[in-house]
Amino acid sequence: MAPRPSTYLPRLAAAARALSASARPHHPALYPSPAAAAPVSSPHAFHAHLASVAPHLPSLLAALSRARAARLPLPPATRALAANALLRHGRLPDALAHFSLLPDSDPAAPLPAPLCNSLLAALASSAGSLAHARKVLDRMLAGAIELETVGFGVFVKAVSRKDGGLTDVLRLVDVVGRQGSRINRSVVAAMVVDSMCREGRIEDAWRALEELRLRGWKPDFVAYRIVSEGFRAAGRVEEEGMILKQKRKLGVAPRKADYGECVLALVSNSLVTEAKEIAEAVVLGDFPIDDAVLDVLVGSVSDIDVDGATMFCKFMMGKGRFPSTEMLVHLSENLCKSKKGDKMWEILSVLLENGYCKNARDYHLVISFLGKAGKVREAYDVLKEVKRKRLEPDVSLYNALMEALCRNDLLRPAKKLWDEMFTSGCIPNLQTYNILITKFTEMGEIEEVQQLFDHMFQKGVAPDVATYTSFITMLCQENKYEQALEIFKKSLAQDAEVASSVLSMFILALCKQGNFKVALNVMCSVPSRVENMNSHIILLKNLTDVGEVEMAIEHLIWIRSNCSSDFENIMNELMASLSTSASLQHVTKLIQNLHSQRLVDDADPWMKLMGNVYA
Repeated sequence: MAPRPSTYLPRLAAAARALSASARPHHPALYPSPAAAAPVSSPHAFHAHLASVAPHLPSLLAALSRARAARLPLPPATRALAANALLRHGRLPDALAHFSLLPDSDPAAPLPAPLCNSLLAALASSAGSLAHARKVLDRMLAGAIELETVGFGVFVKAVSRKDGGLTDVLRLVDVVGRQGSRINRSVVAAMVVDSMCREGRIEDAWRALEELRLRGWKPDFVAYRIVSEGFRAAGRVEEEGMILKQKRKLGVAPRKADYGECVLALVSNSLVTEAKEIAEAVVLGDFPIDDAVLDVLVGSVSDIDVDGATMFCKFMMGKGRFPSTEMLVHLSENLCKSKKGDKMWEILSVLLENGYCKNARDYHLVISFLGKAGKVREAYDVLKEVKRKRLEPDVSLYNALMEALCRNDLLRPAKKLWDEMFTSGCIPNLQTYNILITKFTEMGEIEEVQQLFDHMFQKGVAPDVATYTSFITMLCQENKYEQALEIFKKSLAQDAEVASSVLSMFILALCKQGNFKVALNVMCSVPSRVENMNSHIILLKNLTDVGEVEMAIEHLIWIRSNCSSDFENIMNELMASLSTSASLQHVTKLIQNLHSQRLVDDADPWMKLMGNVYA
């Protein structure tokens, strides 16, 4: 049965949302805290709460845990909501557990068909879960729950992989065929024979074509081509020709909406492997498929198979179409991770030749990924093209190329690019300075870093925490403590919040070099407007770890005298940090000294900590 046109756009939106959700973590501020108490006063209130936290897994699990602890009865609608949410988060066993508790024969709350089909497909796709999928299907058949293409298709695809699977598949299609359903039979037929051919059972696949056709499942040109390609790959040219003749005589022309609907539904259910396999059959056969579907495939498939995603992208471009920026970024990121810069350049060069880049932002995207892939020469060529088109490259474009040069240790070209920026009238920004400063600190080029640092102030560019900490850390490693202190003072003059973050890194760098005296002097000279509790704790823990207990005690006494309002908090945080210390002897010595100095008494948690240490 052909999919209804009205369902196509929602499928596309759902697939795009599924891909976006997998690429971007949920922001915790958007959802209630997992620790927030779920209302368990009534099933109705809990259902509403569960619906609100469903997108955030920790909150969802916490809510279900509280309901279980309170022994709150969950009505079928809430069980179904929980199962569906857990399934969306990939918690298949948990989803199945809630689904198993749904009643079979409740006229007021029948088993929800979308959940049943999604769960059936997920179980069939998961290794070792086919037996559970069979039980779900049995419940659906017994309850006359409407089967859909994705649910039944993925299930019979999994069944057909097994030896002797054709008999089982034919039995299933007979049962389902008598009940009627929303299944697109031609698509399911293609899924079945594709699965068999992938397992090398091409004779079974050929038989399946005939048996399915006789049962009214109408294998289309896609299914016949899949089987003919299986015989061609096996070198059996005669059988290939016979199947192609059958295709022309018995097959039906596929409609692109049929496969587009199926692919988008598979992606929206996170069944990307299944989506890739059925789409490959369509694309490699040069059958029609919507650009929007290809776009989703480029992004989703790149997470599991960058070569497959590249193939879809090339097919799309071969038709004179471009992937969306979002999907191109997703594919490029995965190609970089897979160290397949050559494949990425193949795609980007085709896009460039066909006028993909319309503005400096588009070129920035291309140069940025070429840099990540180490394609510096190609990135330079793109920059030249920008200039030829008189687009006036902006600072972000230069920064992308600068970062690529520094990543590949090409410092001389990086300096030339720096000069070129000023010549062309492009003013470096904070990111430009940080790219160079970070690289020169790695190389230990103190003079170069100092010149860049001074240049920032001359040009009115305020350093950030990363700028200061990179420079200060390098200076400490080179034992240039006075110079490091001068740089820290500049952060103090600039901004108290920046100075607080820089201070923590400064103290840590000094402690790593074992220069505790300088660290103590720095801490004792920090103005009160700068928050420094974390820095005190870093210093005290490092002093204790190396056995400088007397210095730690002296500093604690100084804190009590000069920062009395913070003393208790510092003591509590220090105790927490030392509870996992490997230097138990030094921790014990510190606690004994604290007790003798009356900084702690017998009832203090510190004494309990010492008891734990001895234990």
